[in-house]
Amino acid sequence: MAHHRQDPTVAAAVPFYGPPPPLDALAHTHAAALGMYGELDTGITGSAPAVQEALQTAGVPHDFKIYPGANHAFFNDTGPRYDKAAATDAWMRAVAWFREYLPAG
Repeated sequence: MAHHRQDPTVAAAVPFYGPPPPLDALAHTHAAALGMYGELDTGITGSAPAVQEALQTAGVPHDFKIYPGANHAFFNDTGPRYDKAAATDAWMRAVAWFREYLPAG
């Protein structure tokens, strides 16, 4: 997977949770990045400032949405941490992000 992080053909990314890629690689990404995180997922949200700085260095469009009261795996509708309101909003934002930053084809 590591080679995809700097792949110039990747135009947009929308990570929902999980550890960020290495910051030095992220600082050279070509992908417009939108992060979706649960407020209670502090293992992920704690790295958000460093990730934002790396994306700023890369000069790509980027944004983050942190859902109040949501936890890790808030989008997984088969698990106990599923948050329907957060998941619904995140899906709409993800689709809009891809529509904006992916080439039509």
